[in-house]
Amino acid sequence: MTRVRMRRLAPFAAAATLLALASGCSAARHPPRTTPNRVERVALAEARGAAMRDGVPIAADVWTQLWTPTQAATQIKNCVYEGSGGVLEFQAAPLPDQAEGMSYGIGAGADISALSALGEFTDRRAVGRLVDSCVAAYPIDRRLWLVPERDRGAPYSYDLTVLRRCLVVHGQRVPKMPSRTRFENLMRASAPWNGYDLVTLKNRAAWYTLSDACPALPPDIAADVRAASASG
Repeated sequence: MTRVRMRRLAPFAAAATLLALASGCSAARHPPRTTPNRVERVALAEARGAAMRDGVPIAADVWTQLWTPTQAATQIKNCVYEGSGGVLEFQAAPLPDQAEGMSYGIGAGADISALSALGEFTDRRAVGRLVDSCVAAYPIDRRLWLVPERDRGAPYSYDLTVLRRCLVVHGQRVPKMPSRTRFENLMRASAPWNGYDLVTLKNRAAWYTLSDACPALPPDIAADVRAASASG
């Protein structure tokens, strides 16, 4: 009787174990992280580089998470628009053109006449400082562009079976996954599908918890990316 009951309960126990792993319960042995890791420090340095050179003051707590390139473009666009009083428009270049770094253009908003009222924004330096401050606030996770060519097919299985499920368990929205062929074509075109595209967190502590529980890349590929980044 006991053996039969154990066999019947085994699938439920396995499911509970998988759920615990997906929800990050296995990480409970370690205290929550409170400082940026190497990936975040690199992203912060890249985001803040122009602002630091231009003497733009940056608050220590200005960032809350690493942003995907798609997310960052939207956030920076809103930041520039609001910071200029609706005068300036930030337009990021197409995603494949971002692989080597942020590329964008700045244009006047629909109300061109407002430029005369906000004379400071007719000055290129003032525009540059505003854009620099907005870019500094949204550090970008560029790791998917650094995945070695030999590994570009591997993230699909990880995203489908691990990352997507983990994000959902943690209450996050996840974009619909493309087919494997489409997924790999997007990788080759430097426009990768990203499971974090819809993730927006309220504070950095939440980011640390989620990003540690649901790594954006599988460990073996993450190691390759770190090596590529270090050698570059």
